[in-house]
Amino acid sequence: MNTIITPSHTSELITISNAEPVKKVSRRTMLKGGLFAMSGLALAGCNRAIAQEEVLEVTYQDIMIPNLPYEFENMTVTLASDFHSSPYMSLSDLKKIVRRINDLNSDVILLPGDFVTSHWEELPPIAEAFSELRAKYGVFASTGNHDHDVDADLISEGLENVGITMLRNENRALTIGGSKLHLLGVDDDASETILDFIKGQHAPHIEETFKGLPNDAATILLCHRPYHFDEYAQTKIGMMLSGHTHGGQIVLARFGRSVITMSSLASRFIDGFYDATQKDSKTRMYVSRGLGVVDIPFRLNCPPELTQFTLHSPMFKEHASSDYGSKG
Repeated sequence: MNTIITPSHTSELITISNAEPVKKVSRRTMLKGGLFAMSGLALAGCNRAIAQEEVLEVTYQDIMIPNLPYEFENMTVTLASDFHSSPYMSLSDLKKIVRRINDLNSDVILLPGDFVTSHWEELPPIAEAFSELRAKYGVFASTGNHDHDVDADLISEGLENVGITMLRNENRALTIGGSKLHLLGVDDDASETILDFIKGQHAPHIEETFKGLPNDAATILLCHRPYHFDEYAQTKIGMMLSGHTHGGQIVLARFGRSVITMSSLASRFIDGFYDATQKDSKTRMYVSRGLGVVDIPFRLNCPPELTQFTLHSPMFKEHASSDYGSKG
């Protein structure tokens, strides 16, 4: 019988201060001088963003992953989403967040998209900050809608140049003692083709994402937008990590799991854990409130978030009991 891990969390708060002066640079200058040379520069025409302070919440969650080999018991994973490099998310803020991520000392770091907001000049600060990210088994990322609005290929190349593994309609395996945990990432502009895939229709990007996966694979999917979770839950996915919603960003009220925000008009998926609607599915999703802002340069009742998960294996207790029984 599988051990059931009830999701639980504790949290801590740190303060980040947004906004720095920014200047205009040309694309030619950036390409000629390299990303780091431009690391403090972003959008043109802005002198100083609205001065503000944001309280960053760090939460700690336990999650059981279906089929997770016992070798991965207690592996830690940090989720950080929606950085939105811009005049409202400065290089110093990005570096402060990166230091806090590194302080968590997780085994893996997962970043499901929206690294920039509206312009390629926002890439150098995020690239310089991300060059300092460290995790034992690596840093993996997928693209978000703002990354595609700007130039997903350029953003991905810039992040790969500083050591981030981009998962663009593909999967990679982490291996411990011959056992595997598969990390998957789907490009934001391809994520809704899951609707075709589950109908048995041709969906090349989703097919590539699942290519080579065993039927009993332990999997974590990075998918920026959470809207098609119930469709992904009909596949081999054990856990889905998303962002995009910013937790609503402007939250008027909360009543238990009900969140009064404009985002709730678009989807029931706002923040935190969600179970699949299919009764026989063990797939779960976590939607991060993210770190940055868009449109309105502040948050209300919705602090930015980093999340550290501790993974649990349904096989662990059985394996431990077997080992204990064999000693005699």
